Amino acid sequence: MAEGLPEPQPTAIEWPTPQTNPTGTPAPNPSTASLAAWAAALSPKLDIPAVAIQAYGSAELKLAETRPSCHLAWTTLAGLGSIESNHGRTAGSTLLEDGRTSKPITGIPLDGRSNTQVIKDTDQGQMDGDREYDRAVGPMQFIPSTWKTWGADGNADGTIDPSNIFDAALAAANYMCSGTRDLSNPADWQSAVLSYNAVQIYLRDVFAKADDYGKRSRGR
Repeated sequence: MAEGLPEPQPTAIEWPTPQTNPTGTPAPNPSTASLAAWAAALSPKLDIPAVAIQAYGSAELKLAETRPSCHLAWTTLAGLGSIESNHGRTAGSTLLEDGRTSKPITGIPLDGRSNTQVIKDTDQGQMDGDREYDRAVGPMQFIPSTWKTWGADGNADGTIDPSNIFDAALAAANYMCSGTRDLSNPADWQSAVLSYNAVQIYLRDVFAKADDYGKRSRGR
């Protein structure tokens, strides 16, 4: 956890949001090639697959157009992606060049055990392969009911796939920017992360990762 960061609390407190807009962030509406080059340059510095950085950056730029008042930073998405699936690298998976995971990433059944909420099956097992309970799916770990509402086509390939980091990152961005949230506001940033997983240690872990990515992307 970042040194000197106060203990997060349910109410708004004075602590910084993750570093944003690192040096080298592409200008709005970059070409796919320039976004890929930006991501490739950051990848070895951050130990994040280039395709994942590209997906997080693409989502930030899309939200800057569709929801500019939200002020979403790619580093926040990277923080989430790190905790949720190590950027698509958990359970022996890797990210392919098109953003898909090389093998399915499926969470444990949400059956009330292991400190989980009980969520009975909502998709007849079509998305998560479980007809009894829902499970989180893909690199950003969406449960089927949430994906049904927020699923997005982040790479404009005509498919909305929770196992594709481009789609999952844009869906996460839209989800976190729901309502009137302004993620440059510490209270709204906390609210957005806790809406993803309402656990205080999760909030701290996402903050630490996002803040670290922002600082290291600047060379600090």
